[in-house]
Amino acid sequence: MKRLTTALVLTALTAGFAASASAADIKVQVFSVDNKATLTVTKDGQPLANYPVEIQGINAMTNTGSNVTSENGSITVTNYSNQPENVKFIVNDENGQPIVARRFLGRDS
Repeated sequence: MKRLTTALVLTALTAGFAASASAADIKVQVFSVDNKATLTVTKDGQPLANYPVEIQGINAMTNTGSNVTSENGSITVTNYSNQPENVKFIVNDENGQPIVARRFLGRDS
């Protein structure tokens, strides 16, 4: 009975670790300068093209015209406002869990 319990616990721990490891395969990086921010989405180090990105706090339609990543896995937004803006990028991983990145963008000068 003790061996069965130990085996079940180890199986549960291993399954939980595998699930969290696969979710960690999708990564987001944001690089920002002045009034522009570029988000890049990768999986296992490779860019994810046409991957959906939700953008909040800035009008994305005045930027790239699309809320999916380009062929190189990136999407760029520009703050054309005369006021600084906070921008929030939301990318859902394969399990539907959000990965959130935020940036403060300066105003258009």
